[in-house]
Parts: sequence; structure tokens; C-alpha cells
Amino acid sequence: MAVVVAAGFLDAHMSAARRLEARSDLVRAAETVLESVRGGSLPMVSGDVDLTEEFQPLSSIRVKTTVAVTEKNPPGLFSVRVEARAMVRSEDMVVTISTQVWRP
Repeated sequence: MAVVVAAGFLDAHMSAARRLEARSDLVRAAETVLESVRGGSLPMVSGDVDLTEEFQPLSSIRVKTTVAVTEKNPPGLFSVRVEARAMVRSEDMVVTISTQVWRP
């Protein structure tokens, strides 16, 4: 009986560790895209972003990143929303970061 309980506890622990590691990767991926937009290395346009050369996840997940850019008033002010998404143990995980960027 104790073995069954211990196995269940270890499985839950491993699952939680994988989810935390994946979330950390998603946050890093979203921050990488956001800083690339802020720094000007990515254009100020909406679309999917390929991070294969700039970002290596620590976990075994495949991260999909997208950026949505909306021009605001005054001219030169943009609303930027970055989304990093991955499947983790058949669960869709999403991290979103929204900010504003000034490009006069």
C-alpha cells in the first residue's frame, strides 16, 4: 500500500515539476520576443515569431510565440501583446505579456 501511495506522490511531484519548468520556459520566450521588439531587432508588426536560434527551452516543450501590435495615439505609441504557448502533458499552457512601446 505504501508503495502505491509513494508512486502516486512521485508522479504528482514530477508532473508539477514539468509544469513549472515549462512555465518558466514560456515566460522566458515571451520576454525574449518582447525585448526583441523593444530593441528593434524584430519589426513592429503582428504575427508569429520563430525563436529557434535565439531561444533554447530548458524543458522538452515546443514553444510557439506570437506578437500582436496595435498603433495607439499619439503617433509612435504602440500596444504590444506577446503570447507564448505550448502543450504540456496534453494541457495547453499560455503566458501573455502586454506593454506599450514608444517609437517616435
